[in-house]
Amino acid sequence: MSRRGLPTLWLVAALAVPGLGAPARLPIPAVDAVVAAMLGAPALVDYEGTKVLNAVRGDRAETVTALESYKRLGKLRVEYLSPESVSGRLIVDDGASSWQYEPSYHLVIRGPSFVRPPGNAPQARDVLRGSLAAVLGVEEVIGRQTIVVAMEPRAGGASRRYWVDQATGVVLRMEERDATGEVVFTSFFTRISFGLNLPPALFRFHLPAGARIISLFLSGDPVASPQALRRQARFGSVVPASLPYGYRFRDGAISQYGALVTSAATYTDGVRTLTVFQTPSSKMAFPRVGVPVTLESTDAQLLDLGYVRVLIWQWRGITYALVGSSLPGSAFVLLADEINH
Repeated sequence: MSRRGLPTLWLVAALAVPGLGAPARLPIPAVDAVVAAMLGAPALVDYEGTKVLNAVRGDRAETVTALESYKRLGKLRVEYLSPESVSGRLIVDDGASSWQYEPSYHLVIRGPSFVRPPGNAPQARDVLRGSLAAVLGVEEVIGRQTIVVAMEPRAGGASRRYWVDQATGVVLRMEERDATGEVVFTSFFTRISFGLNLPPALFRFHLPAGARIISLFLSGDPVASPQALRRQARFGSVVPASLPYGYRFRDGAISQYGALVTSAATYTDGVRTLTVFQTPSSKMAFPRVGVPVTLESTDAQLLDLGYVRVLIWQWRGITYALVGSSLPGSAFVLLADEINH
């Protein structure tokens, strides 16, 4: 994908109204221009801000506050501040690899980067082909003008709304609704600063002394189809072409470390991605981390890092790890049951 910024006219600052010294109101842009600007923002700006994440889990809600820092092109650092149960949790992503430290387990999960690289106009068209999208209007978020966009996958699943900063294309607020229209997840900045030229050292991960490591990093060449990935895996891996919530197979990879063969299939709904890792159970011990979760046909362990979740289970001789972000735990259970089927 191109790492160049997208030339979108509506991102240009408004002209001052003569005699008043106030910015003129820009016309509301078309939805394709807003989506293109949202996808292209990672190439344009650095930012640092405080973000609040709210997730609804059954009859209760959980709120997390984090310090989020982003550097062009595709470097992310998230430090969890509250509540006390998650304080000290850290995510560092340098655009090629990600490290997620969970202090309660003294555990590090290393894997491929999950930060979406800067997009371009063709990618925006792909997103719109797979989603019903509309501009709902203009709203102010933390003192900044935003364009509100609603998106719903054509294949069904959770719908989302984005509050896109009119000056930078950065999403300042997001909310996700389930099939009944109930809000199940929100994230929003309470403050944000742009153009800081953040230092590269901020996005280097330093391994805590004595921490355990789970590696989900693959080094094999990309595989373009589910059929090719199954053939290369050679251990009966399960690679559906699509999954619930509008996710479609994007690419895959195979890695081999001695006798251990691991396959990974990455899926996308156009904006978010999730990856299904698989390896023969006879070659890998089942890691006992996270909280127990019950699937239709077996038990699983859910490791919830807030920004990223990992669901691990074994079924018919294969150990699975489902890794993704911005999806509730109930969605991970549904996805795992679909894979087992």
